[in-house]
Amino acid sequence: MTVPTATGDVRLRRALLAAERDTSPRLSPDGRSIAFLRTGDSGPEVWLRTGDGAERRLAAHHAEAVQDLRWTADGSALLYRHSPRGRESWALSGLRGAAFDPIRISSGGSVTEYWLSATEPDALVYSHRDARSRSTRLFQAGLGDHDRDPGGGPRLVAADPGFHRWLVDSALRPRGGTRFAADGSTEIVLGDDLGTARTVLTVPVDATPDLAVYGFSRDGERLFLLTGGATGTRRLVAVGSRDGSAATLFEHPELDVGGYPIGNDGVWFDPVTGEPDLCAVMDQRLRYHGLTARARAAVASLAATDEHSAVILDRSADDRTWLIVRVHDDGPIAYHSYDPATGEAEPLFVNRPDLVGRELSRLEDFRFTAGDGLAISGYAMRPRSGRPPYPTVVLVHGGPAGRDLWRFHADAQYLASLGYLSLHVNYRGSKGFGGAFRMAGYGEWGGLMQHDLYDAVASGVASGLVDPARVAFCGASYGGYASLLAACTRQDLVRCAVAISPPCDLVSFTERPPPYWQPLAVLLRRQVLGARDSAHYRGRLDERALRRRSPAQALDASCAPLLLAHGVRDPRVPVAEVDRFAERAGDLGVPVRYLRFEDEGHHVRSNANRQTLFTEIERFLETHLGV
Repeated sequence: MTVPTATGDVRLRRALLAAERDTSPRLSPDGRSIAFLRTGDSGPEVWLRTGDGAERRLAAHHAEAVQDLRWTADGSALLYRHSPRGRESWALSGLRGAAFDPIRISSGGSVTEYWLSATEPDALVYSHRDARSRSTRLFQAGLGDHDRDPGGGPRLVAADPGFHRWLVDSALRPRGGTRFAADGSTEIVLGDDLGTARTVLTVPVDATPDLAVYGFSRDGERLFLLTGGATGTRRLVAVGSRDGSAATLFEHPELDVGGYPIGNDGVWFDPVTGEPDLCAVMDQRLRYHGLTARARAAVASLAATDEHSAVILDRSADDRTWLIVRVHDDGPIAYHSYDPATGEAEPLFVNRPDLVGRELSRLEDFRFTAGDGLAISGYAMRPRSGRPPYPTVVLVHGGPAGRDLWRFHADAQYLASLGYLSLHVNYRGSKGFGGAFRMAGYGEWGGLMQHDLYDAVASGVASGLVDPARVAFCGASYGGYASLLAACTRQDLVRCAVAISPPCDLVSFTERPPPYWQPLAVLLRRQVLGARDSAHYRGRLDERALRRRSPAQALDASCAPLLLAHGVRDPRVPVAEVDRFAERAGDLGVPVRYLRFEDEGHHVRSNANRQTLFTEIERFLETHLGV
């Protein structure tokens, strides 16, 4: 193997720290063009790639976030939502016609969702929340309104009847919505119109994390959704919009329906019929399950291999052309045009062109048995040089009902380039492995979920992979909380910790959750405090126990060195909470470095800020782990 030069190392790390360049591609209805986002140092831009490979910039939204790109049914316009970075307050804009002229559909407040008509390409409906209210109203707009009438614009369709999310059919008729009951359960409210809507299905509070609503069948008679619960797995269900009858369309006996975040959430629909025809589950790798003979044949050549997993991103209106991406663990993901009839794939472009041809580390499966006998899985990434045991960073995923996946992990690759092993643990409470496994994390913030992480280190030490004298924890959101707690309570195990956007005080977190989480307050408390009336409930945690499990209360002068990072715009974890923690740690004499990003929210997104963050992480780990 060729040893990279110092200059090569610097260039590699700079490329790993940069945001993905080309992302979020959307296939035009005729299958001939692809709209996508291109992100540079200034921020995201909307681009178009035509069938001959030519590329063209359509719009720039520097210092913003852009998401939810969608074509109208005839391909005459492209819509998307955008927000100042970290604000999570979304405007709806678009580009129309052969010249892709810009149109602004909404401003002020936040567009939470929008729907396009299958038969009237000029029409759309969107839900909108005012800046100072949690109330969400429904508006209708036409893409040509402002051309025909300068005083025209969106028209109110319906005021808020207490819905968390609206349900709109393909004819853009509001048919109901979802709303939270006092006990935290979710009510599915349906009818031929809002005047006749009634609750047809109640999803228990403990099944709410599994709930995903896709939309109506073409005739409006069925609503497709994913649901799970305390037992069984997340499954695809069709609910009768008139009588609430529920029929399971697909269920795996061991794994939840789900997929990669870059694609659909485990369910794909035939664009010709509007019916679901594919489902997927994720164990260590993605597995497809065709619901029709045609779909089974189409995905036969998309089965995961040792080299990549193929993810379906989009399908043309006639279903003759699919847009897929091949996910690699040791290189950039590669977009392809795929013919479902022949199984042939034609390469298009990659998301990180600066990494093409680089020799990078691979992910390997990592499995162990927790102290109480529960089987836990995850991944490990070794550095390409050196010999075990390695200095190790435990990368704790957020959620906690998230999960780690087999994928290209830029942060882990960065650590590997510095000589660190990384562990990626799907501790109890992670999603994807059934309701019982997810709910095994209820009441275990700082408890058994935390001990799963410590058991992972112990397993790595026993196998000879992990150097027990050089272990760090690193994570964001819940992962930041777990990393902080480890530094405060397990100095015998953890030499230092990196915590990004961490909740610091479980007492205030459960008693006074941030406004962002108010609709889910009951579920949040059940997750943190324990699941009452659940087979996994081990007794309600009292305030004393919450304090023991809170980094803010466990912090003392013996805490391991800390690197903290937080976005001032974060709507989920108040910046003042992290400010207080950092100040108190410094007053106690704990070695602490605090990065406060004025232009970020719950995540550190910009290339410049990621460069700053990981440069500090590199110095921090070198100081405390000695690499």
